[in-house]
Amino acid sequence: MMPPECVACAQSTTRKRNPSGTGKFTVVYFHPTVDYPDDWAGHPESAVWFCAEHLPLTEGLTHLTAFDAIDRIRTRLTQVEA
Repeated sequence: MMPPECVACAQSTTRKRNPSGTGKFTVVYFHPTVDYPDDWAGHPESAVWFCAEHLPLTEGLTHLTAFDAIDRIRTRLTQVEA
């Protein structure tokens, strides 16, 4: 499994981009696009880390692939910043 780093803001356990962040991360599993064998080890492409601040943005998106969900989340964040 990859170490925690929020895909929405790039906050990580080693690099604190957002000093007000809680430092807590949650892995969210989106719809997989690959069938992995039972003995497969590593970080699945459908598993994505989010910080506590951006975790709510994943609600209602887990039926999408990770790529599609991340695209929607980043679009929402861009619209908020504009």
